[in-house]
Amino acid sequence: MKKTLTKIIALTTLVVFSSCEKEIKLELKNTSPKLVVEGNVLLGLDTLIEWQEIKLTRSANYIGTTLPEPITNASVKVIEGTNTYEYAHTANGIYKCNFTAQPNKTYKLEINYDGDTYEAIETMQNGPKIDSLTIVYQEGAFGDEGGEFVAINTKDPINQTNFYMWRLLINDVFLMNATPGNRYRSIQKDEFFNGQELLNYVPSDEFSVKEDDKVQMNQYNISEQMYNYYYSIFNLTAASSVTGDVPPGKILGNVVNKSSPKRNPLGYFGACTISIRTMKL
Repeated sequence: MKKTLTKIIALTTLVVFSSCEKEIKLELKNTSPKLVVEGNVLLGLDTLIEWQEIKLTRSANYIGTTLPEPITNASVKVIEGTNTYEYAHTANGIYKCNFTAQPNKTYKLEINYDGDTYEAIETMQNGPKIDSLTIVYQEGAFGDEGGEFVAINTKDPINQTNFYMWRLLINDVFLMNATPGNRYRSIQKDEFFNGQELLNYVPSDEFSVKEDDKVQMNQYNISEQMYNYYYSIFNLTAASSVTGDVPPGKILGNVVNKSSPKRNPLGYFGACTISIRTMKL
């Protein structure tokens, strides 16, 4: 209700001011499409991860309705020490390779595409498992309905600094909005709970569950750099205005263009331990 009221006020303001201001035409120029890299090397703490994935797309122009275009003809590999893992394109810009990650190893992503070489380096992050999932009831706020939500129980290690990201799937559909509240809930650092238990912690309080739902919670133990990247993404996405403007500026990840540094790509390559828990209501 609060969000709806804010939008109504903002739209009303636009109508009022449009009646007394001159029409201004903005000429927005298309930008050159950029390579977008999404993917992690994952080490399962309670689930065996045998297939690793990297997704490559080409960003869409500011003007128009085209979606990001999958890149299907790149060369993708990950190097760890003397091991080289070649990825093969499967479909829709997704490249896969069959190998099991190892703890404390450093992984280097190398992509060759359209005459350029791209690289990213990340070290596998350690962290705890999800001990269990619970369902908790929360009252609604600002006119929103309450409901039952998926909560986690875990224990943060006392002898290390940890950074977390959680992903919620309900009936195999990923659900989590980049809102101001979620930048503090679905990504976290242990600054205020180092060495403590997280009991009945709700990483996403926007999507309630009901009887017969199948829920899955993924807990990623991520690097500080990866935490800062996604925190910035949540900040800018949540700050997008009611008129649909694209947030100002761009956020660069850890992937760099070694051939043409001025044409750096977008996205992030991570190396994370992951804990996966499921529950059938």
